[in-house]
Amino acid sequence: MSATERRKGIDAELEVVKLAREFGWPASRRLDQPRDGGGDIAGIPAVCLEVKRQETASVWAWWAQVEAAAKPGEIAAVAFRRSASPWLSVIELDELFSLLAFRARS
Repeated sequence: MSATERRKGIDAELEVVKLAREFGWPASRRLDQPRDGGGDIAGIPAVCLEVKRQETASVWAWWAQVEAAAKPGEIAAVAFRRSASPWLSVIELDELFSLLAFRARS
């Protein structure tokens, strides 16, 4: 991986941290990547979040990565975007419906 690609990845993680903080989460970049799991972003309870900033989506490869990193009980999620596009996310559909149901009850 080139220095430019590493910088782009760090910048992407910082963008996601900023957005999470705007919603009140004490998010931060994970500087350690332990072998026992964990995504790119810390501070969002019960979520294992991988961040990708690429022009071509490799959703299945990303999903395999976040599933392998997620600890039991965590929601696996991938946040991604390409240049000049909004951030998107991937989570399992049942998790989305659960979140929507919670929001509807609030």
